[in-house]
Amino acid sequence: MYAVLLDVNSKQRFIFESPRLRESIGASHQITDLESWVACALPKKPDTDDRCETNDHQWVSRSSGRVIVTVDDETEARNIIRDVTLRAFGKAPGMDVSGVYVKTGSEYFGAGDLRALNEAAAEYALRRPPADGRFARMPFLAGASDSALPAAPPLDQDDEPHEDRKEPYSLPSRHKRLPVHAARSKLLKDLAPTGADEKLARDPTRLERMLQPDNEDDSQGGLSKVAIVHIDGNGVGAIMRDLAAAMRRVPCEEFTQAVKCTPDDADALRKFTLAVNENLDRAVRQACRLAWRDVAGWAEKDAVTAGREYKVIPVVPVLLGGDDVTVITSGDYALPFAAAYLRHYEQATAADPLLRHLGDHPDGQTGPMTAAAGAAVVRFKFPFHLAYDLAERLVDEAKEVGKTASPSVSTLTYHVLLDTTVLDPEELLAAYGRLSNRPFVLRSDTAGSSQGLAGHAAWPEVCEQVRLFAGAISQNDDDRQDGFPRTRAARIRAMMSNAAQAELAGNTAEHDRLLEQAEDEWRDAEDHFPDAKRLGGKRAMFDLMDLTDLLPASYLDDPLGTASPPPSGARKPSAADHSTVEEGRA
Repeated sequence: MYAVLLDVNSKQRFIFESPRLRESIGASHQITDLESWVACALPKKPDTDDRCETNDHQWVSRSSGRVIVTVDDETEARNIIRDVTLRAFGKAPGMDVSGVYVKTGSEYFGAGDLRALNEAAAEYALRRPPADGRFARMPFLAGASDSALPAAPPLDQDDEPHEDRKEPYSLPSRHKRLPVHAARSKLLKDLAPTGADEKLARDPTRLERMLQPDNEDDSQGGLSKVAIVHIDGNGVGAIMRDLAAAMRRVPCEEFTQAVKCTPDDADALRKFTLAVNENLDRAVRQACRLAWRDVAGWAEKDAVTAGREYKVIPVVPVLLGGDDVTVITSGDYALPFAAAYLRHYEQATAADPLLRHLGDHPDGQTGPMTAAAGAAVVRFKFPFHLAYDLAERLVDEAKEVGKTASPSVSTLTYHVLLDTTVLDPEELLAAYGRLSNRPFVLRSDTAGSSQGLAGHAAWPEVCEQVRLFAGAISQNDDDRQDGFPRTRAARIRAMMSNAAQAELAGNTAEHDRLLEQAEDEWRDAEDHFPDAKRLGGKRAMFDLMDLTDLLPASYLDDPLGTASPPPSGARKPSAADHSTVEEGRA
């Protein structure tokens, strides 16, 4: 028997090599097609004729953009790789798909076979020509408007938008753009939390149009800021790299019930891998669906409070693959969505019979798997790919903090980018690292559980501090104030920022003078604002000023989303949702 690994190389590059959101969504959908291409290439059952149906025992792993199957002989292995790579060449130009195969040690797929496959893939990656080297450019061809590749003629398919036919797009771009509406409809059908089709924004342009006020001269209520929210699970890659060790964490009885075989079964590794893939995908989709439901409830409550029409659920899903999630939201619902997703993800994985054993909990204890979220808040017309790069770097920063604890904890962070003078994520985050308590820890019971979490506030406490800062609550309701004075907060923040700059410049005297001024301002604030001591100190000013503008009142009143409507079943997408996307604006 032979094991075959087919993998999409450089997935992130393939998805985000174009600055257009529509092409990123289409590329992400194309990666998910790998499984169906493999299914069609596998030898068919005797009674299925030409249908793409295979024996279930052939599948080893079906994760996003990476598939492992088993076949009887070497000829079948080579044929599958040839068939799938040819399909990718025709249906997804520019996608870098490669395949390797090895002979298994027995009739069942085992841990040694997985290691051999990974080693073969790594060896092949070193000696194969780079993807860019296989797309030579002829100097006399017309250039595409979207890349350095030559322009390609329209695909002449019925579902190709009329606007796309007129633009000189490259061949990869045309194929990425083609399945976008179908991909969005499928994603929304799987995830949408309510039955109100007319309130689902299929794309960011429609999101802006539905949130804009009726009077175009009135800037209040319009969508001036959006956010790219990226979320990535902790430890999932480590689980997949050592599946045999992950199997040993699950008690025999629970393993047998969840995987439908005993751990010592010769086929246990294959069945366990498929079960983990399926359960993780279900947990991610459930968390996304419930977070979307919560945002819908908060948005509706804010609309009613403001006396305006509730027009749209301010969430647009972009990517959903493996343990990765990327959505676009209006700026004020980015952190509520991220926190809600993390909470629901922990609940879903803690309740799962397999996943609750796969976190890094000590001494065989069960518990939730964790994740990290980053939200890049930008102006509406800011390029999507730059905002995504920032969100991805924010996730890396949040992961570094979350993994210092044992077990790891879920974390979230954000950055508001309104000045585009500096775009490098490293420079942006380094500029305020000493002035902020970010990243935040999701749960209060995990904050301070390790030395690495010191100085990183728990998100529920931060929300409470924002309410105090804004004057929504007070320690003494009989002497309620309007909140912490914004002018004083701005002075303290400016002093601390200037002190940090002086320290970087090596001016110790100026640094000490500014810090002393900030401390004097803070002591004076404590004398005049009774709740100041509960705000987390002068360092919290940097975050509280941002969060007061970012977090909606409905969320601060009900951060657990208990006022949200219950989720309903999947619904059919409405025809009105298939609006034309203005690509240059996303």
